Amino acid sequence: MVEIIPAILTDSSLKFKELVRRIEPYAARVHIDVADGVFVPNKTLKGHEELRTIESALKFDVHLMVQRPQYLLKEWYHTHVERFFIHAEAEVNLSEVINEIHGHGRRVGIVLNPETAVDKIDDFLDKIDYIQFMAVHPGFQGQGFLNEVVKKVSDFHDLYPNIPIGVDGGITPETAPKLVEAGASILISGSYIINSDNVEKAIEELRKAVVK
Repeated sequence: MVEIIPAILTDSSLKFKELVRRIEPYAARVHIDVADGVFVPNKTLKGHEELRTIESALKFDVHLMVQRPQYLLKEWYHTHVERFFIHAEAEVNLSEVINEIHGHGRRVGIVLNPETAVDKIDDFLDKIDYIQFMAVHPGFQGQGFLNEVVKKVSDFHDLYPNIPIGVDGGITPETAPKLVEAGASILISGSYIINSDNVEKAIEELRKAVVK
């Protein structure tokens, strides 16, 4: 089954909590985007403080779009985040961070920006639980989908069929089927869901688009 996961990207604590409440009746999991204003142009709230104050049946992932994720992880371990997504392009020892996250009983995926080749992470593919391809340049929601990522997903799936593939950015009922056909099993959607007047309808449209 394909996971359709709404993404939250905000610099407002109030908005963060509001979005969680809007999403929770219609989704099982939420993807929290955290940006530091260095690795990407914009800056969001840190998120871990807000998450510690929310009671929700939702499961949470965190996508650290930050230059040095190793300095933020400690706070996140005190939340109920289940899955961490770390950029291959960050200034971090990926092997150490992967081991640390696993040591805290959480799962970990490596994220690749559109221009980053998969061979950059060849040494870590036997250590990770997921790979996530960015189909937009990270930082802002609502960007145009980069179609060349479909081939990256397909090529990776052919080589590593047992590694679950996520795709983040530009997910719509038009792009979602192409990605699932290529091998993606996790689709992270920000603007299509969050900017919709009807969150339930937007999520259902994405689900229907990928049902064969």
